[in-house]
Amino acid sequence: MSSIATSEATTESLPGRALRLLWPVALLVLGALVLATAWHRLTISLLFAVVAALPLLLLRGLLRVGMSRWFASSMIVLLSIMGAYLATSGADLSLEQTIQDVVPRLLTAPQPYAARADLLVGPLLLTALVSVLVGLRVDSRLRVEPVVGAAVLYLAGMLLTAGDADPAGLVVVLLLVVALLGWVFLDEHGEPVRQRLALAGPVSVVGVGALAAIATLPVGAAFEPREMVDPPVVDVVASNPLTQLGAWANNPDQELLRVRGPKVPLRLVVLDKYDGTQWTSATRFEQVRSDGRTGIDPGPYPSDATLQVQFSGLGGSWLPSPGTPLSVALDDVLVDPATGTLFSPDGTDGLVYEVAGSYDSPPSEDLNAAQVPEDVGELTELPPLPKPLADFAGQVGATAATPYQRASAIESLVRDEYKLSPTAISGSALWRLDQFLLGGSDKPGGGVGTSEQFASAFALLARYNGLPTRVVVGFRPGTAQDDGTRVIKGEDAFAWAEVYFRGLGWVPFSPTPDDDTFSRPRPIEATEAELPEEADTGSPVLPPSTSATPSEDPQTGDASVGPDDADAPMGGPAASVLLGAGLALVVVVLVLLRTGRRVRHQRRGPTGAWAEVVDAMRLSGLRPAAHQPADVVAAGLDARLGTSSAAIASRAELATFGPPTPSPSPDADRTALRTQLRDVRRRVRRETPLWRRWWWWLDPRVLRRS
Repeated sequence: MSSIATSEATTESLPGRALRLLWPVALLVLGALVLATAWHRLTISLLFAVVAALPLLLLRGLLRVGMSRWFASSMIVLLSIMGAYLATSGADLSLEQTIQDVVPRLLTAPQPYAARADLLVGPLLLTALVSVLVGLRVDSRLRVEPVVGAAVLYLAGMLLTAGDADPAGLVVVLLLVVALLGWVFLDEHGEPVRQRLALAGPVSVVGVGALAAIATLPVGAAFEPREMVDPPVVDVVASNPLTQLGAWANNPDQELLRVRGPKVPLRLVVLDKYDGTQWTSATRFEQVRSDGRTGIDPGPYPSDATLQVQFSGLGGSWLPSPGTPLSVALDDVLVDPATGTLFSPDGTDGLVYEVAGSYDSPPSEDLNAAQVPEDVGELTELPPLPKPLADFAGQVGATAATPYQRASAIESLVRDEYKLSPTAISGSALWRLDQFLLGGSDKPGGGVGTSEQFASAFALLARYNGLPTRVVVGFRPGTAQDDGTRVIKGEDAFAWAEVYFRGLGWVPFSPTPDDDTFSRPRPIEATEAELPEEADTGSPVLPPSTSATPSEDPQTGDASVGPDDADAPMGGPAASVLLGAGLALVVVVLVLLRTGRRVRHQRRGPTGAWAEVVDAMRLSGLRPAAHQPADVVAAGLDARLGTSSAAIASRAELATFGPPTPSPSPDADRTALRTQLRDVRRRVRRETPLWRRWWWWLDPRVLRRS
């Protein structure tokens, strides 16, 4: 029994061996392509496809030349580890540390992943090891190892992308179809292929239907393994730009920035904490995703703007943006996920970048009835105020009927009753704000301040009156130039305050005198009967339907391009995966059909062998005439190419028209017939033009013949 199996394995045709390798390779490549979508790059997808196929093919080649399984697999694993070591050493990393930290590193790195060695080594090693393990079990009779290996790579890709790698489940359908086709045509049992197809067809239909039904079931949020690991944070220590407003005001003609894009104000830093000494911003920042997205959602009524910003004399490490940043075209940028403040750890000298941002533009008619959330946390926190200052703050909004009227009353008071001076004493500590608001003109700093004191005083009074408030340092849109840019100078730097209203978002208020950066209708005086009732819940209530409308440049009337519209790739990574998977499926189906035809011919004996000769002639373009007998066609072929097809034709005619004659040595006859057929096929293919030869194993034209 073992000698017969060895003889059959030795005499197995080249297409049969190729099919046994192509099937697991196709499955592994499909799984690896799903894993590669976490990088969103075509070159990375090609790299994963090569790593999925090469170890398996190399292993099978080494085994075929007589190398032991243990030695061949060990050598390939060592080569893979050596490649990983070279990659990590070139990136100044330790291979041991990279392997140990591969899971937390992947789960905390911004997505899509950057093409870095520390992020690629782990998944590529996993792919190579799976390929080696599957290669060791290619000749298994169960043939489940390739399917399991592909499933491991597929699940790894789905976990890394939280299901975004195959949202419609098309790749898993392809995996199912390819697996069934392999089991049908590579099964070594004696059932006819048609019988297996008759069984596999309904099974594949049921499987695809079950997957489609599962996809339509209502499910909750996708499992996100990244939530199980705390993202890396970077402690940022930088100067507070609020204290620089006086310096900028004293140098009004100093050029700070050049901007190209819609005419909108720029925010530099958002300050949302006040300790009685100063306003401060977040100190712990996260990395912006590799595709430039900050991961911060816009407000309920967003207006978007995309700007190109060029640093001139601003300095520092803070990056201006038109509102809450949605994306920034820079590497290694950090962002505060709570406020959207951007920080560059590499400095900003001469920096030019593109940034897309969003700012809230709620309907004016909704402002007067707007309410504030009940639970606003730190946004209303204040240190204990001196009694005179507390009494003054309590009187400011006492007569206002709604939160918006209260905020507008505070804005009007600070704007109208105090004087702006670039030489005023700086600072936003309680003593300075008390001096600014209550000191009077006979005391230093009394009633006089820069925009730092105006914005800080508004925020303090607003918070005392229960309004969630923060201070923003930024710039006015600047002065238009002939080249289409706008120059932002020291005189354009200022601070303003923002109040959060439930269901509307952050509404800006500028208490600085003579500033018209933000224009809104004045509040409508409401009677007691018209006042809205306070809601019981403190969570923000969003409007039932909102849509992001691009902002228009008031100078040109052109709508600014949002970050989702600008430079959007055609198709995206999912389209690349589907296209590659579709092409792979077509190739696999053609090879399986052609191989199935050859297997059927081999089982028919001499008549099947002659059918193979006719197929080879048709693939080479010779096209034998249908009315000619086999011996005439064989004689012409032998005379033209020097083949030995006449012996095959003679045996085929004898088997078809002659009496059945048992052979004394059937195994030897089959071996001789296969040898003759292999020689004829090799000679015919060698004489085939190159433009036909490359298509030899996939050409479907012979499938039309019985």
